[in-house]
Amino acid sequence: MLALFLIVPAAAHAAAAYRATIARTRRVTKPPLVAQVIADGEKRRLTYKNQPEPFSQDVLLSTDGGKTVTALNTSLRTWFALTRSGPSETDVPSSIRRVQIKDTTVSVTEEPSEPIAGYPVRKFVIHAGFTSVEDYSGTKVKRIHTLTELVWTTDKLDGSLTFPRPAYTLGTRSVDDELAVKTAAISGFVLRDVQTISRAYEGGMPTVEITTTEVDEIRTVPSPPAADFEKPAGYINQPPIISGAPTVISH
Repeated sequence: MLALFLIVPAAAHAAAAYRATIARTRRVTKPPLVAQVIADGEKRRLTYKNQPEPFSQDVLLSTDGGKTVTALNTSLRTWFALTRSGPSETDVPSSIRRVQIKDTTVSVTEEPSEPIAGYPVRKFVIHAGFTSVEDYSGTKVKRIHTLTELVWTTDKLDGSLTFPRPAYTLGTRSVDDELAVKTAAISGFVLRDVQTISRAYEGGMPTVEITTTEVDEIRTVPSPPAADFEKPAGYINQPPIISGAPTVISH
């Protein structure tokens, strides 16, 4: 099975398929999202089996290996370009005049790990953080932001087939630029990703969001019709119509 999967890009009329299960916990634990991914050459299609929100995307498409992504809402017949952005340090009330960023830290290390589903893996550990100093009409308040992300990859599968790639971001340019440089060394197909983001005002309780993505059922399948990777005719360009509907996913 492994040998077959490795030759998918060169095989005639064959594509790679796998299942991704995404679980998110913030203030409450939501039911896991289950997505089916098909990768055929540079073409990608991700279909949610259970839509994350009624007015958000339920299909993601790409024809350039995931560099650009189109999101569809098939029930509303709408589409929008999916942006790769993260939570922002400016996600604070409008009464703040400015936000100062200080005490930034970024590190990426590697740890030993047991195989996952029979695949040898590399385990990467990402730590990042910063302090924002928020100005409320002259009153300055510190807010601590941290990211810990554990990423398990295997070099036995084509890393380019991971769709979408994890967005290693904490939402401030100085930290995210350094993250982009240091996470460039993370290679291989992502089998598991556990991201923990924490924010807390100095002296207060943290708000913690954990996103876990697991990939399984990896197999080869016949190439789908080309139309399966294209935006259908007649769809209207319309972002999610409810404020706060997610426009970014880990996988």
